[in-house]
This record gives sequence, C-alpha cells and structure tokens, in this order.
Amino acid sequence: RLRGPLGGLFNVFISAGILAVFALGARGTDDGVWRWMAIAAVAPALAVGLGLHRGWVPESPRWLAQQGRAAEAKEAAEHLFGRGAAADEACAVPEPAKRRASQRSVAVGVGVVGCFAFCGNSCIQAYMSVVLEGAGLSEASARAGAITYASTQFVFAVLMALYGVARFGRRPLLIASAMGATAALTAMSTFTETQEGLSASLAADAYIAAVTLGLSTLSWVYCAEVLPDGERGRGMAYATCLFWATTFASLQLFDVAVATLTVAGVLGLFALFSAGGALFCYAFVVETRGAALSDVQRLFSDQPPSEGDALLAPRV
Repeated sequence: RLRGPLGGLFNVFISAGILAVFALGARGTDDGVWRWMAIAAVAPALAVGLGLHRGWVPESPRWLAQQGRAAEAKEAAEHLFGRGAAADEACAVPEPAKRRASQRSVAVGVGVVGCFAFCGNSCIQAYMSVVLEGAGLSEASARAGAITYASTQFVFAVLMALYGVARFGRRPLLIASAMGATAALTAMSTFTETQEGLSASLAADAYIAAVTLGLSTLSWVYCAEVLPDGERGRGMAYATCLFWATTFASLQLFDVAVATLTVAGVLGLFALFSAGGALFCYAFVVETRGAALSDVQRLFSDQPPSEGDALLAPRV
C-alpha cells in the first residue's frame, strides 16, 4: 500500500533540490555560489552515513532470511513493521522464480528505467536555459522559464506522492506519462523551430508535468517491485548503469547533437524515444499496485492466478 507513495516521496526530495538549485542560479552570475551549494550537499550525505552506521536503517529481513540468519531477519522485520503478519511475510523466503519469468521481469523492470532515461529528462533539465534561449527567449526570460519548469516538477511530484500513485495503477500512469512526454516534446520542438519562446516554455512545463506523472515518480519503484529476490541487486545495478550511462552520454553529446540537428531536432528525437517508451510500457508493463512482492513474479509467469484473485487475472 505504501510502496508507491514512499517511492514518490523520493522524487519530491529530488524535485525540491532541483528547484533550489535553479532558484540559486536565477541571478545568472558566477560569484562562487556553486561552492556553497556543493558544501551544503555534504550535510545530507553525512546524515545518511551516520544513520547507516548507527543502524537506523536495518538490513533487509528477506535477505537475512535467505542467508540463514533467521533471528536477525525477525529482529529487522519487527523493527520495520512491528510484530504481526507483516513482519512474518517480510521474513518469508519465496520459491525461486521460474527462469523465464525471472528473465522477463528483469527485462521489463530495467526497460522501464530505460524509458525514463531516454525521454530526455536529465538532458533537458540540465540545458533548460539553453533550450529556451534557442526558442527565442532572452537570457533573463529563459532563467525565469527554468524556475517555472522546476516549480512545476515539484508541485506535480508532491501531488503524485500524496494522491496520484495510491489512486491509479503503475501501468496507466507510466503509459500516460510517456504519451504526454511525447506530445509535449513535439510541441516544444515545433515552437522552438518557429521561435515562439513563451509557447515553448509552456510546453516545457507540460513536458515535466507529464514525466513526473509516471516515468520519474514510478520507474525506480516499479523496477524494484518486479525484480525477483535472487536478481534484485543485479537487476538494480543494470538499471542504474543504464540510466547513468544514458544520462552521461546525452549531456556530453548535447552540443554535438544541437550542432547537427538544431535544438528543435534534438527535442524531436527525444519525442521519438518517448513514443517508443509508451509502446514499451503498453506492450510489456503489468500492473503491480496492491500486489504483495511475493506475488508479483506470478504476473510474469504462465502460472494461473489464484482463485478469486482479481488483481492477478489476465488483462482482457
């Protein structure tokens, strides 16, 4: 019940940090503020490190159980969930997933993160002022547009964490997010080509709203949900490498791509990638909202659902 909203909260903190950075850079001067920003980022890192060292974040109960450390698993589960059925379930070691289902779930989980990576969010965010200036806005207007962009992301991240994730399923949100990103990027590309800066800025706001609707809020949550216990660490490593390799490449190649395709062309390319992401989500993503993690692998296997279990029934 709380997996989705808590995953959405992660995106709220990221969005708040991005908004703070854009706001601090609004003056458009480089007077050493970035040094203080870098120093400020040390504080939460130290807090996390201290929390891990002091045991405020316990080890995964299921992992401990898999290692044969039953007493430690029970202690960690009760620390997280209290005594009761939830703690017992957290310590339960499910049967290994069938090979075919395991491979499929890893491919889909990592693929959803890939859909997020290829939609262009990180690149457009980093070069937002450049993109808006390329659409015809002045430097000051482009900085204001970047702050509006970050503000839109923060507002939608909060709304998704509080209401959206719990109310709607993963599958429809991911599909709608990718489709919305495709439409908004197409509009951004068109308005950039025709030098309609204000319209391009509004389309950028629509783009980040669409991305936050599902891809940025749910991709990591969904990936973690569908990976089988025996492959979760490796699968998350695959997803992390894919995401950051794609992000690094897009940031490093942006200037070359703009020189070759123009800003409008780059936005159009990201629109094509987002359309591919929408097709991927439609074809392969299965619904996991409300399912226990121990049941999720059955969604990827040929095993029939339990009698009366509507959640696991095949989609018509």
